[in-house]
Amino acid sequence: MSKHKIEFTLPADLKFSSLVRRISEEIFHYVGFVTEWAERLKLVVDELFMNANHYGSSGPEDKIYMRFEFDNNEVTFRIDDEGKGENKTTAEELRKKIKKNSDEMADITKTNGRGLALISNLWTDEMAIEDGQYGGIAITFTKKITTSAPPALPPIQPLGPGVATSAIPRGTKEEIKVTGEIDASNLAEKVKPVEEKLKILSPGSTLILDCKELVYFNSTFIGHMAAWINQLHAKQGSLVLKNANPKIQEVLKLVGLTKVLYLES
Repeated sequence: MSKHKIEFTLPADLKFSSLVRRISEEIFHYVGFVTEWAERLKLVVDELFMNANHYGSSGPEDKIYMRFEFDNNEVTFRIDDEGKGENKTTAEELRKKIKKNSDEMADITKTNGRGLALISNLWTDEMAIEDGQYGGIAITFTKKITTSAPPALPPIQPLGPGVATSAIPRGTKEEIKVTGEIDASNLAEKVKPVEEKLKILSPGSTLILDCKELVYFNSTFIGHMAAWINQLHAKQGSLVLKNANPKIQEVLKLVGLTKVLYLES
């Protein structure tokens, strides 16, 4: 059977992140992946789109090129940027960065670039990083269609030296709502209220994030959560997530954060 191909080009603008995720999820479901795999592969594509914006583009006037190819056995995704960003990197430099982050992957406080390390180690059968045809980097991954359960992450290390992960939430409780889809396009505005609250929390306090209206967050937000847990534990405090939907809980379990925070129904 010949492979089907879906190609599209978007401006290098993070406001299209949500659209990219929706297209990706539809395609992964269509080709036959179970929901658990479709969710993970959608996150892979989101990471790669964010990476192409951050490292390979200077603004919406630049373009990002995406292609899905699939048959009954596997799906291949490719993304190209134009290499015009101020943070431009080479294919070789990116490969080295992924290798470094892969070596540090067990430490959830090492969050910068962790998404690509997850991709190359756990969620793809094959991944290639090379010089692209549009002047920047091209990243391609292939995944065989499977109905087996996705792999778990390796065991994580403790959150910082001497931090107890079993402290019972106590003391003053402060609550903040987190809503919608959190990605690179709106991350700063979403984390600001939490950062401001952390500055004034008294020792021993519990910070509650009400996630009832939270739909999605990316790996960078996960990195912020790891940092918040560190800050709270240093003050004998705790982080609680309330009303998180099953998809959010699954991602938290996937990256090991359920071992160092509390989930409340």
